[in-house]
Amino acid sequence: MIIKKFQAKNEEEALALAKKELGSEVTMIHSRNVKPKGFFSFLKKMQVEITVAKEEEMDRPEVQAKSAIAEVNRARKKAEEKETKPKHLDLVADDNAEESKTYKEDKADKTETAVEEKLDNIQSLLEQKLSKRADEEKERERKNLEEAKEQDAERKEMLDFCRLLHRTLLENEVTENNANELVDEIRQNYASGMTMEHMLSYVYQKIILKFGKPVRIAPSEKGAKVVFFIGPTGVGKTTTLAKVASRFRLMENKQVALFTTDTYRISATDQLKTYANILGVPFHVIYEAKELVEQYERYKDYDYILVDTAGHSHKNEEQKKDMMAFLQALPEEIPSERHLVLSATTKYKDLLEIADAYKEMTDYRLIFTKLDETRECGNLLNLRLYTGEPISYVTNGQNVPDDIEVFNPQSVARSLLTDQA
Repeated sequence: MIIKKFQAKNEEEALALAKKELGSEVTMIHSRNVKPKGFFSFLKKMQVEITVAKEEEMDRPEVQAKSAIAEVNRARKKAEEKETKPKHLDLVADDNAEESKTYKEDKADKTETAVEEKLDNIQSLLEQKLSKRADEEKERERKNLEEAKEQDAERKEMLDFCRLLHRTLLENEVTENNANELVDEIRQNYASGMTMEHMLSYVYQKIILKFGKPVRIAPSEKGAKVVFFIGPTGVGKTTTLAKVASRFRLMENKQVALFTTDTYRISATDQLKTYANILGVPFHVIYEAKELVEQYERYKDYDYILVDTAGHSHKNEEQKKDMMAFLQALPEEIPSERHLVLSATTKYKDLLEIADAYKEMTDYRLIFTKLDETRECGNLLNLRLYTGEPISYVTNGQNVPDDIEVFNPQSVARSLLTDQA
């Protein structure tokens, strides 16, 4: 017995494929609708999958019957060949002719009876064999149907989960491409018997792995580390710098100096100066790139020098040149790093333009602010995957120094898997 599955747009086309491969004598035993596999599978049309069966030559009842008849004929012939002339009879003698004839008739009757008994036995065995074969075939069909139903139920549960996951990710503003990639990974790694809890755990771990480990600001082995806070206007760079400075000074007892190159906004300079006074740390306004090196020499024995920069439009080429001058002012031997501060409420397309503009100037790590102003944090995953840069900190309020924390991928992963509807 040959059992095989075929897929096509409809049942007629699938059956045509089966007949083309296996011949016209096929029997359809099951039919179901299936979803195509692969990337963007949600955009593809449903297909029909049929299961067909074909009896092989030796399975056919007429073949088995012919074989049985041949076996009977062989038995009959063998019996006839064994029939021999009695040696103790003298067929030539006239007085013994009648006795010889009677003996032959008795022998023939016995032989015929024996052949009939054999025929009956063979027929009985054949009937039992065919009946057993039919029962076995029915049992196989029953099991195949049960397995097909179980597979259909499992697949439906998996597809329902994938649809729910896809919708939830999109609601949390994960991009279509990133959501499709996560769903496709679930489909490719799905194993029979995997529960919804297992699938949810799998995608949760995948999101955490995609975020990677956070990279917090750490002291250098020699000399003060210079940390630039860069980014567009209005994302909270100055407040974020103050939160980081407060944690270093108050919680870790580090030596910190605050610089600003933002000479465009007096309010930002006054705000940072106020924070410096509260913390009791040095503060300087840097007007030209060369001053940055001069002031570094004064505080090179500190742990950190945190530098606030002017926010500007990522489309303003003149301001980008000024920014690059400050970022490139320090010699390579001076330890430094840059943190691009972005708002979690900014539109994804604008975030891409900002990230690309600053990437032209320098490498950076990511800080996301204003998580308290949005329920959707899909852009954290989107920018992490787009830039390939690690996330260091997130902020969720205006309070200094409380409303800042090292990025926690587990927490954000849970948020991304929470239905916002």
